[in-house]
Amino acid sequence: MEQQLEKIHLGIKNLQKLHQDAVLEVDRLKKENEVLQKRLIECEEKSVSVSKQHLVAKITESAVENEVEKKQMKLKINELVREVDKCIALLNQ
Repeated sequence: MEQQLEKIHLGIKNLQKLHQDAVLEVDRLKKENEVLQKRLIECEEKSVSVSKQHLVAKITESAVENEVEKKQMKLKINELVREVDKCIALLNQ
């Protein structure tokens, strides 16, 4: 009887250790997930920014051949994009 109780006690200790290890692993994975989610958001924002720049460059190159006009058009498009971004930000609030 005493041996059975000892085995049960040892089994409980093993289960507690496994549970503690599992909890630590879950916490580690949650932290890693948060870091990866933040990196994903940053990459998506960079992608949008690069896409906007590429679109602006493409529009200005196809629309105007004069360098001065290109610069002016790029500035105007960038200004409009910023205004649109502000409007979207206000709508999201």
